[in-house]
Amino acid sequence: MPGTSFDQVADIYDATRGGERRGNSFADALAPWVLGPRVVELGIGTGVIASGLLAGAHGASGHDVIGIDLSEAMLRHAQPRIGNRVAVADVDALPIADGSVDSVLFVWVLQLVDDPFATLREAARVLRPGGRALTILSNADDHPDDELAATLAGLAPLRRHRHGRDPLLAEAPDSLRLVHAGHTPWDGFPSTPASQIEMIEQRQWSSLFDVDDHTWDAVVEPVLSDLRSMPDPDRPRPRRNRHPLIVWER
Repeated sequence: MPGTSFDQVADIYDATRGGERRGNSFADALAPWVLGPRVVELGIGTGVIASGLLAGAHGASGHDVIGIDLSEAMLRHAQPRIGNRVAVADVDALPIADGSVDSVLFVWVLQLVDDPFATLREAARVLRPGGRALTILSNADDHPDDELAATLAGLAPLRRHRHGRDPLLAEAPDSLRLVHAGHTPWDGFPSTPASQIEMIEQRQWSSLFDVDDHTWDAVVEPVLSDLRSMPDPDRPRPRRNRHPLIVWER
């Protein structure tokens, strides 16, 4: 896995990504498919999804969730939610014994790794026979009433959505059998053009962390210009999308 650490945005991550409300929505989508009690979430971030599964909310039966992440700062936010069940580690070299886990979760993670199939093979290694690997991908379908989607689509060349739904379905390791391929329910939270401008200018998205000046001028500035030209920049616009949800079984 590349060194994509979210240390620089950890303190504002929940406030800018929907926080516990959005985490609860993803927990709702995952819960019917999660086997327990031994669950590992890779790229746990601030723990907003794991906390629901840990507590037995959202239709879950109360799982023992362990969180793995590259970012120590993100894990500091996760600890109040799930306790000391966290570790800094690479998702391609997990400090977990073979066949010892019931479920492995990846939410908005596989787009950040260089080789998602290597990451899936590592997940299969730690899963018990019959255990499940579950992913929610970050590449989303935007709802027709999302006024900001068309403008923000200009940033698509920067996004690390190299590994979409179809290649993952076609090329997943033989050790994982496809159980489900669907989507999360439509969900989102209001946002304003002004807040989107601030997030972009402060490089709060991982796709913007390392953008060079030339690419910024060619790709990012036109998007900022379009956002600045939108009327009523402080008026909230509905933002709704859905994400691919895939479940495999070992």
